[in-house]
Amino acid sequence: MAFITANMNMNTSLEKHGIVPDVLDHPITPTTLLKVDYGQNDVALGNLLNPQQTNEQPEIFFVAPEQDAYYTLIMTDPDAPSEQDKKFGPWRHWVVVNILGSDLKTVKSPENQHTPYIGPGPGKDTGTHRYVFLLYKQTKGKQQFEPMEHEQKEQRRLFKLRQFETDNHLELVTANFFCCPT
Repeated sequence: MAFITANMNMNTSLEKHGIVPDVLDHPITPTTLLKVDYGQNDVALGNLLNPQQTNEQPEIFFVAPEQDAYYTLIMTDPDAPSEQDKKFGPWRHWVVVNILGSDLKTVKSPENQHTPYIGPGPGKDTGTHRYVFLLYKQTKGKQQFEPMEHEQKEQRRLFKLRQFETDNHLELVTANFFCCPT
């Protein structure tokens, strides 16, 4: 009898939908699970949700691997402007920093909204977009993050995810994602 772990299930989904290698360089070893809740609609490793279901900032839940550590949450769309033409991806939809592991209410703290939430808005006939949530441990603890412009749509294009990870000493702990067909 085969034994399937959460780790195997997550990586199978990430690879099946091309999150590995389009967003992540390689499979991950998650140390927790990330629940993303849009009211009646949960994000579940590639399920289908539409823009109307996801236009409001979701609730975030996870059991922190380290309760006294700080975490960063990133939501990105690698398929901007379209599934076939990713010239603007990854698109930075949401960045929350300094989330205290023992107090998930800090996800909603205005001072932690590095990039305020903007819901999916794929253009008509642009194919299926993948919206990826990445949760990182901040290995240097609570910290100051360099501000990034986000008021104009153009400022959210071409998010340099790897550079952001390196510059801010982020260590990936888990991921989740949904797909949004147009």
